[in-house]
Amino acid sequence: MTIKISEEKKVATVVRQQVSGMVDGNLDILNKVIAPNAKFIHITGAVQSKDEWLKQIKIGRMHYFNSKEKLMQVEIDGNNALVISRNELDARIYGFRNTWPLQSRTELTKNNNGQWQIIKSQAEMY
Repeated sequence: MTIKISEEKKVATVVRQQVSGMVDGNLDILNKVIAPNAKFIHITGAVQSKDEWLKQIKIGRMHYFNSKEKLMQVEIDGNNALVISRNELDARIYGFRNTWPLQSRTELTKNNNGQWQIIKSQAEMY
């Protein structure tokens, strides 16, 4: 028997993999779920490329300790998806540790292999 997983669940799984990859410091997972040209917009308004963001994680300037998911809403339009999520994120960013209530607006697209990948993520406090 084959169980079909909905596209919404696949998209939500990718976003959850990103969060767990952040907390675990798993750059392999982050490289898999994030498209090469992805952009990240932080709560300060700073924009980083995927490579810049992963470098900050690798050298420890951004360290994520824990995340508690509070909300996950998924909308799909063809090969594009939008996820609105809320997490309480325990992190040390550039030397300052806090638990931030973050709302993220994450855009994904389905690549040529049929896999969903993050192309943009914008965080703000809620």
